[in-house]
Amino acid sequence: MQIVSMEFPFKFLRCIILSNMKSIFEYFDYRKYLADFYTYKKKVSRSFSYRTFNSKAGITSPVFLKLVIDGKRNLGMQTIDKFSKALNLNKKESLYFKKLVLFDQTKNPDEKQEHYTILRSLRKNVSEKALNGAQYEYFSTWYHAAIREIVTIYDFGNDYQLLADALHPPISASEAKASLELLVKLNLLKVTEQGTFKQVNTAIIAEGEQGLVAVRHFNRCMLSNALRAIDDFDKSIRHVSGLTIGISRSLYASIESEISAFKDRIVALVNEDEDSSSVYQLNFQLFPLSKSKEEFVPLRKDTVK
Repeated sequence: MQIVSMEFPFKFLRCIILSNMKSIFEYFDYRKYLADFYTYKKKVSRSFSYRTFNSKAGITSPVFLKLVIDGKRNLGMQTIDKFSKALNLNKKESLYFKKLVLFDQTKNPDEKQEHYTILRSLRKNVSEKALNGAQYEYFSTWYHAAIREIVTIYDFGNDYQLLADALHPPISASEAKASLELLVKLNLLKVTEQGTFKQVNTAIIAEGEQGLVAVRHFNRCMLSNALRAIDDFDKSIRHVSGLTIGISRSLYASIESEISAFKDRIVALVNEDEDSSSVYQLNFQLFPLSKSKEEFVPLRKDTVK
């Protein structure tokens, strides 16, 4: 009886440990997934080790898994397949793991977006917090933000073609309809009793790697629109200007603070504007055109003999 009474709690505890390993579809960071997988396996079996995993994956280095988890090594295409096998992933899980790795390791923004889109489609049945889960969808194109503004300026009713044509560049009626449905779903817009749209004081905060990718894509879209605006609009209704300046790191921080303060002032002015008639995009860019002075030093050639 004593043996049985001791064995039951152990089995019960083991079941709890087994249930603590999350599904791979809940991850957007493959290194975090590998780290959690290792911790989980170590709890289940004390004999499990980095060497055990690497051996199962057919990798000779006994510490390769640890190097990958620590971000010191990346995975190649063949190694991805080996890891999938050692992780005991099924076909769909293996594809998701592969896209996780490629999403993390590629530096090409278009490829990153492509991998992320596939990741989103593979994990569509995974429950998420509404805003966190949809932040990429919201930032995936420029016109969601524009539509959120313009429907509060003019009542388009159910004329999605009119709404689509009101934007520049114009979009399709189906895109306009889908955008409105998304904004309502995210609680960024709500339908009033009169059937018009009203903004809800809710913001999507881009968090984590997926949020960063989403915002980068959104900014690229808006910069593309800015280039188009130079030729498409008369200078009386658009402003494009810039400064080429030499600054220190400390002044950069000061300028960044000034930009933040200016943005706050613009927001205050917009909130006081009761006669909005169109939607504008205001961009700020401050980026280097040269290396820093400190970076010049190793490049400088001493010509004095």
